[in-house]
Amino acid sequence: MESLDTEVRARKTLGTVEYVESSGFAQGVLPTKKDVVQNMLYLLQPKRAGQAQRSKEDAAQLLAEHLQEHWLVCNLHTIATQNIKKLILKMYEEFTRLYQTRKQRQNQAFSERADRFNESSEKLFDVFCTDTQLRDKLEEYSGIKMTSIEWKFLEDQRNERKMYYEDFTEKQELKMMERRQKIQCLEHFRKLAREEKESSKAKEMKYKGEEQSDEGTSVDELYPVEEENGGAPAFSLRGRRKRRCTTTAAGTDLPLEGEHIRMSIRRVRPGFYETVEKVKNC
Repeated sequence: MESLDTEVRARKTLGTVEYVESSGFAQGVLPTKKDVVQNMLYLLQPKRAGQAQRSKEDAAQLLAEHLQEHWLVCNLHTIATQNIKKLILKMYEEFTRLYQTRKQRQNQAFSERADRFNESSEKLFDVFCTDTQLRDKLEEYSGIKMTSIEWKFLEDQRNERKMYYEDFTEKQELKMMERRQKIQCLEHFRKLAREEKESSKAKEMKYKGEEQSDEGTSVDELYPVEEENGGAPAFSLRGRRKRRCTTTAAGTDLPLEGEHIRMSIRRVRPGFYETVEKVKNC
């Protein structure tokens, strides 16, 4: 990666803690929240992105992929890349909001919030996959299984942070492209599982809809007619249910005994055809 001159590094001070842009993570340990903020500062510098400045979304996406790869080198499975990206954006937005607070508004409440943020910044930026079933599938698919040593390492990084992952440098140099491909495959695996779940829900909803449609819908519910007094069409469900058939055949009124008949899309009431024949023969 590009070496940074100390004089041109972006620096931002929040309370008593200084955040200096950084182009990577320390080897052999898992990144803290402060490490993530400092990497975002680096990625958002215009001179680091070429001619145009990166958006926060693009910077968070790049950082999420780099962070996920860093954890995989330590044989630790993470949550999905998009979820890591959301956590990065949420934390960086909080940092930006605190940093940009005007001096006139930096009261006691602000100092307490800034102190809490600075205190938490020294803790692990935890993106470990806690879903046991999903983690087992990812381990089976990728061939990376956590050992007791890696569980101890994760616990240490969440607390005292005294351990160091010895094989980190060697593993980082070997098969870099292969690990990137594994990340893409794992994301594809998550996508397939999500699509399968959504497809099952859609089929269930379609089946329920077909069951409801079997009950039938009356014609006058679908095609409202004008009121008998010549007024505007009545579109209320109650009004449609109260209407009776006012259709005339050959210029004559429908007999009273046929007014109860209401046609359905799928079937007609018993006696319909007999009534029609009577109307025709009048």
